[in-house]
Amino acid sequence: MTTSRYCTGCATRLATDNTSPTCAGCSRRGGGEGAPEQSRAFWETDLMRDALSTQNMGVVVAAYRRHPQHGHRALAQTRVARWLGITQGQLSRIESGVNKVTDLDRLRTYAQALKIPAGLLWFAPADPAPPGRARRPISLPGGVRRPSTAGQADVALAESLLATLRQFSTTDNMTGPRPMLPLAENQAAFIDSLLETASKPARGRLLYVGARFSEFLGWLHQDDGNLRAAMRWSNRALDLATEIRRPDLISYIQMRKSNIAQDAGRPDMVLDLARAAVQNTAHISPRMHALAARQEAHAHAALGDWAACAAALDVARELAADPTGDRDIAQYCTSEYIEMEAAHCWVELGKPDRALGVLQQGLVQWRPEYRRDLGLGLARFAVAHARTGAVDDALDIAHESLQIAAGTRSARTVRQLYRTSETLQASGARAAGTDLRHVLNTTLNLRR
Repeated sequence: MTTSRYCTGCATRLATDNTSPTCAGCSRRGGGEGAPEQSRAFWETDLMRDALSTQNMGVVVAAYRRHPQHGHRALAQTRVARWLGITQGQLSRIESGVNKVTDLDRLRTYAQALKIPAGLLWFAPADPAPPGRARRPISLPGGVRRPSTAGQADVALAESLLATLRQFSTTDNMTGPRPMLPLAENQAAFIDSLLETASKPARGRLLYVGARFSEFLGWLHQDDGNLRAAMRWSNRALDLATEIRRPDLISYIQMRKSNIAQDAGRPDMVLDLARAAVQNTAHISPRMHALAARQEAHAHAALGDWAACAAALDVARELAADPTGDRDIAQYCTSEYIEMEAAHCWVELGKPDRALGVLQQGLVQWRPEYRRDLGLGLARFAVAHARTGAVDDALDIAHESLQIAAGTRSARTVRQLYRTSETLQASGARAAGTDLRHVLNTTLNLRR
């Protein structure tokens, strides 16, 4: 039987004869060239005339992309966005009307990028810059001169936004995803607006910050149970990380996409994405590699492959113990973290007895600021007890986890709590399982 493979860029199923990790669409970069010169006839079609008459740059760009001269397929947003110097997400919002372009400098920039004839514009085109004119230093009192500080404020703002992201992450661990989602989305939109006018020195750093916020939004949506939105934000993060050529961040985002696929019950996809995350091992830390190995272990557990799961966990343990790069984005992947993940694999493989000791030790040592993850750990502990037939222990621990889940609304925790109920019912403790399900429904205001 042939194992299905999925595109590591957009998660679509790959053709059987495609040996690449990405589909044709994701592999096609569209080149780094600018927009070509178009004939007068191109601009005088009804399509372009009607679009220009709206005096809306989003409508004009959308019409440009869909011009019949390009063939049956419209030009990709990613390609045209590169011509305009913005991201695909920014272009999408401009075309949809969410972000309307009214700033004269931006209108001129986009018109120049698409080479729209000046006589068709509804605004005054930019005057050609005098040749060889460079930005001059600023003269200060006393004859002191200093170079321009263009871009320095944006760089400082990018660092401030990273500090905000760290605060958001801390709060998320306490409250769960729902209070943080609107805040993080507002920050992502703000970063988009900064990128539209960012100077060259600041653009790379802002793209990095935008990728980090997008990855965080992918995580928030995953924990909230919206896996489609989680993958969409993760793909956006991957686009931004690819634009700035950050292999460490690219690897981390691929690993996160693997984790989303795990929640979606797609073990083949989990494996493909985990392996894609470590294609460039020279540029990733041991702990980042350990996270990818952990994902491989989860995939093998879901597929019932005990030997492959154990081998992947051994790799993860060895790598997580390496302190190299312990300040990078994967710093949370400690030896203790891997052991807790291993316990989850043992439960999946039908070996709950092996998981109980590890889970109990890990939960005793749990740091209080990681409240949401404590709820998940307790829920997994309850599942393990239910699997061993320890009904009272399973119920006590499930109720303790539920107290946290009621506040954080973590979909991952809730899923494990319902799994505890189902396991109890299937193992003969039908009344206990039914009662727990009723308590879950009532407390969480759900109908299942």
